[in-house]
Amino acid sequence: MGLGRYIKGVMSRLAPGAAPNGARSAKARRIRGLPDRRVMAESYVPALAADGGRILWVGCREYTLDDYAALEANGGEVWTTDIDPSAERWGRKGRHRTGDVCEADALFGDLTFDAVVCNGVLGYGVDSPEQQRRALAALAAVLRPGGRLLLGWNTDKIDDPVAAGLTAPAFAPAPLGDRPTRVGFDAVTHVYDSLIRRA
Repeated sequence: MGLGRYIKGVMSRLAPGAAPNGARSAKARRIRGLPDRRVMAESYVPALAADGGRILWVGCREYTLDDYAALEANGGEVWTTDIDPSAERWGRKGRHRTGDVCEADALFGDLTFDAVVCNGVLGYGVDSPEQQRRALAALAAVLRPGGRLLLGWNTDKIDDPVAAGLTAPAFAPAPLGDRPTRVGFDAVTHVYDSLIRRA
């Protein structure tokens, strides 16, 4: 075994969040290869990076690590949050807060964001329409008027939050980058809704 491979292996076992680019687990590489994750990496992240500003990423896992650096490529500032304390290792070092997205307005009451990426959270802990309503209101409270919300959810986990009117009080649909306001997939149940915060 070469020294470089050995070091990458040790780093991924001791501090998975510190593993260098390309040293992700097989599971993280597989998830990043899914059609919805490719659209995230190839379309949404570059569009948000071009806008820059302060970006909140809700829900941290190993497969989201590469997105933070890409978002910061043009001077953006990424903050992360997750309800699971152990997910901090996948968050942005020095700019991560552990807490419930339904209370994001209290958790990030001292900050205002230009964009929020909330992907794979609704239906994975934020399940009921009331929880989703609270989460969306809390995110609206920390997002500047005209700021972007990229909302990712799965048709097999929850009912359509846009059709249910949960986004309407604070958000309006708006295309992002080269994608329309809603993107769905044949191969997976994932849906992206691109929205902007109403003034």
